Amino acid sequence: MTTAWKNTSCKILWVHLLVATIAVPSNAQTEPTFPSGIELGLGSGYTLPHRDMMQHLVTGHSKQIAISCGWILTGGWADQRDATGHYWQGVEIAWTELGGDALGTMTSALWLTRFPFKIGHTELGLGAGWSSTPWNAESAPSSVAISTRLNAGLHAAWVFPVLSTPRSAWLVKARFTHFSNGAISLPNLGINNIGIDLRHQWRDEHDIPQRRLTSYREKRRGTLALEMSLRGGVRDVGLPGGELHPIFNVHVLGLHHSKRSTSRAWVVANDLGYNQSLRVTGAASGGNDPVNRLQYSVLGGARWDFNRIQVTALQGWMCTNPDQELGAMYLMVTMHYECSPAVAIELGLKSFQFRADYPFIGFRYQLGSLKTRRLKNPD
Repeated sequence: MTTAWKNTSCKILWVHLLVATIAVPSNAQTEPTFPSGIELGLGSGYTLPHRDMMQHLVTGHSKQIAISCGWILTGGWADQRDATGHYWQGVEIAWTELGGDALGTMTSALWLTRFPFKIGHTELGLGAGWSSTPWNAESAPSSVAISTRLNAGLHAAWVFPVLSTPRSAWLVKARFTHFSNGAISLPNLGINNIGIDLRHQWRDEHDIPQRRLTSYREKRRGTLALEMSLRGGVRDVGLPGGELHPIFNVHVLGLHHSKRSTSRAWVVANDLGYNQSLRVTGAASGGNDPVNRLQYSVLGGARWDFNRIQVTALQGWMCTNPDQELGAMYLMVTMHYECSPAVAIELGLKSFQFRADYPFIGFRYQLGSLKTRRLKNPD
């Protein structure tokens, strides 16, 4: 299959889908063609050559076709926030041609949430992507951006309406999506794709389906809480396909719930990790004092509470034995799923300057909450 043939076929598919999308609303005034809440999007963009090794990989613009299904959120955490509009949540399936033969295509599935903004909505999401052209020493030696077919996806966008009718709405979406395997396999430069989409949303008398949330537990305003987590992760270093090095962490975190909204909290944390990666000291594993592999960090940031699910974003500063290649400042993003008020399962990623360091899983236990100078165990 030649590049010219692929580009021509994509353009034909692009035109056909655009014509079909434009034609649907005129016939949908009496009977909707698609269920309310369905969105179809077409877009164009660019894969950012954020590393020198990627400069020759990007040879053209990227193209995307996406379909999503969503609903408006009411109740639960959506009612606890200072909202100027509605909250939206849904699932998106997308196919993206990344703009270069060595980059291939990415088929992705993302869980998205839209938050009301002064103009339109901000959109955040996470999910997974399947790469058509991962790195291979024999068949794809130049595909150094991604080395695994399955990759994690992080997404941010701004969505705003341009036209609304009783049966449909036209939206413009400016998006950024990152795909990476979290450095569990090298090479892993990552894919950073930006783009602008034109989207059509089917509605029923201006409305889309609603989903009412139920609060898992009522947070107390102004409450101080203390938590401890045990975490483990791995990362690949050296040559591609090399040995995976385990990393273990003890994470102690304190948080203070906002008085304005119990679904937001300010966070400070201490982290002590044992890192067996060769990049910490440059010495072989076992050829150095284990104390020199202990990494102590202080962190600060925020947490957003979505009932059973919470997301914590922290900026960290490594005080001892920083990684020689990556440096001392890093970003840590963690998703928590509460099994009970006291116990949660964690999944997170640590990155340096938007370069993945390692993913981790963990277990969190809330030691208690403090209000009026008394420590109270979680219910």
